[in-house]
Amino acid sequence: MYMKKALFIGIIIVAAAGMLGAGFPLFAFGQTQPPLSPPVAQVPRPAPSEPYIAISPDNFYTLEEILYIEGRSEPNAIVTVTLTKQQGEKPVKFTVKADSMGEWVVAEKTYLSAGNWQVRAKQLVGTQVSGESNPRVIQSIVTGVNLFGWNIRYVAIAAVILVFLAVIAFIFFYFRRKIARLRRGLMAKQLHETEDRFHRGFAEIRKDLMDQLKDLAVNSQGRPLTTEEIEKRDHVLRELEELEMNLEHDVTDIGKRY
Repeated sequence: MYMKKALFIGIIIVAAAGMLGAGFPLFAFGQTQPPLSPPVAQVPRPAPSEPYIAISPDNFYTLEEILYIEGRSEPNAIVTVTLTKQQGEKPVKFTVKADSMGEWVVAEKTYLSAGNWQVRAKQLVGTQVSGESNPRVIQSIVTGVNLFGWNIRYVAIAAVILVFLAVIAFIFFYFRRKIARLRRGLMAKQLHETEDRFHRGFAEIRKDLMDQLKDLAVNSQGRPLTTEEIEKRDHVLRELEELEMNLEHDVTDIGKRY
């Protein structure tokens, strides 16, 4: 009987020890587990600062130079440079990437109409876009025209015009000289024909006057000439002399006029 009681008590002690052994690790784990902390709120990242334009030209000769703009931003940022002008002009934009030091450069051959252009820059860092930088002003100076995509300088246009005018002047003076030669040749021909007609007419008149003088000589037959015959002879000689003088004067006058 006592042995049964002792056995029963032993079983109870062993069972109790097993239960305590199994429950201690759970109790220890529960004591060592840190308490759960409340969730941390996500703080929004501030927008990147505006990029800085360090170098830009004051005067830009759009047909002769390359547009060069330099600045700084966040490292590896995407920088957009925008040039704007009033009076309905379409903005001109350039996109570049900054290097690991945050330096970026725009070097492009572009056409900007004459006038003042404002230059601003902004950067993209990740998904966030910065504000625009303070504006800089570039004065575009146009020394030519943009014709169907071709940039033609005023100097080249002036040279073409001068060459064209020179060709026109050469053609004008060439044909003027040629016409003058033809005119002189025609006038010389007309003058020669006029002189020839005068000489033929003079020869006929001279022949007629000489015939009259011969008639006087024949009629006198060695006798002295009467007063009437002398007057007639002198009149014929004066007419002949005046005719020769008038012919020479007319020919000279025609030569001077032509």
